Amino acid sequence: MKVYVKFYATFRDIVGQREIQRRFDGTVCELLDRLCKEYGEEFKKATFDESKLRSYIKILVNGRDIEFLDGLHTKLSDNDVVAIFPPVGGG
Repeated sequence: MKVYVKFYATFRDIVGQREIQRRFDGTVCELLDRLCKEYGEEFKKATFDESKLRSYIKILVNGRDIEFLDGLHTKLSDNDVVAIFPPVGGG
């Protein structure tokens, strides 16, 4: 099984790519744990506050906010697209 992960703004800077593809079978939380191990402390600090997802981080699975699915426990399926957004600012 594979999933695609799209990174935006500061996450793209940390990872150095717009999108990656990984063999993966699990939940959004397990995917984030794997990405933290793969991309290190900077990715982890940008994503989590202690062991909790930072409140301003938006994660979409196939265009749907995980808040309206099963949150971090959302089970991923083959060819799912996970998008990770940092806070959006403007002025």
